[in-house]
Amino acid sequence: MSTSVMPASAKNTVVRRRVAAVAATVLLAGSVQLLTAESSWACGSSDGPVAAAPEAAAKAAAKAAAPQGDTAKADAPKTEAVTHNGGPEIGFHMTPTLAVTAGGPKVDIGVGITNFTGAPYRNVVPTLSLATHLAGDGDGGVSYVASKYLAVEYNADGTWKKLPLRRGCDPTLFATPAKGVPIADGRANHVTFRVSLAADAPADLDLIHVGLGATAEDGARSEWAQKEMTVKVPKVTKPAPTTPAKPAPAKPAGTTKPAAEPTTPAKPAAKPAPVSDNTPAATAKPTAPAAAAAPAAPVAPKTTPTAAPATTAPAGTPELAQTGTDTPNGLLAGIAAGIAALGAGMVLTVRRLRAQR
Repeated sequence: MSTSVMPASAKNTVVRRRVAAVAATVLLAGSVQLLTAESSWACGSSDGPVAAAPEAAAKAAAKAAAPQGDTAKADAPKTEAVTHNGGPEIGFHMTPTLAVTAGGPKVDIGVGITNFTGAPYRNVVPTLSLATHLAGDGDGGVSYVASKYLAVEYNADGTWKKLPLRRGCDPTLFATPAKGVPIADGRANHVTFRVSLAADAPADLDLIHVGLGATAEDGARSEWAQKEMTVKVPKVTKPAPTTPAKPAPAKPAGTTKPAAEPTTPAKPAAKPAPVSDNTPAATAKPTAPAAAAAPAAPVAPKTTPTAAPATTAPAGTPELAQTGTDTPNGLLAGIAAGIAALGAGMVLTVRRLRAQR
């Protein structure tokens, strides 16, 4: 049996091809990693793990809710496989307008899901999308807003459940429940989403584009329904800082001026004149002697002049002018009065003696 030998040129060609293939693989892998690193901001890496496409997430939830294994075989009908003509439809239910206020009440978004495919659905999962817009970014487009400012809840059976917000490879945020709802053929089912906006949301946030989508367990997807939600962010007026009044510097005690200058004491008025203690008081006049023919009367007692108490004029009052006699004249008047009284007594005594003879 003959053995074929590969020429050396052929071997070199094979080696070159293998090296080129390996190099191309390495280059492609590096390009993918570089591309992922550059576009990671758009996929919302700052908000957490990158979300899968909403259709893929809903499809995974629908498959997880569908029965599997032996249970699926036991529950499956023995008839032929169900065939759907089209997919589910979704839209806003009894929600004409949407408006939300930062820090205000939560806003309910009614959702209606219908099935006109000719066969029932066991699990149709709705998805809510929120695409925010800032006034400074111009008309249209989507602006990046951190997910911490938004909150979404879901209610399908009377119980509210908070849903995590995940970002796709653009600023749009998606909220998908873990389980959907069954919908019979030709019927509709209703669920409700609830959206709230934090009080400290960006002041230039003016609009949110709200989207609704649905995915069935067989992967059939609805068309997206969209509606605009207006946003109102109240302006917070910060109180103006008040500057405390500076206290006036205290003056040293030595520099304080007196409240009133001391007044010069008033000079006393004219000095009071001394009053002499020798001024006699007024004396009673002696009674006139009785007539000679009159009977003898008892001798009247002698009256001794008494000195009037000395009075001192109050300080500060001027001396009064003197209207009476001076001190020597008063003494002479007193002596004369005493002599007259003595003479009258002697006359009465002589008359009595004569009358007895």
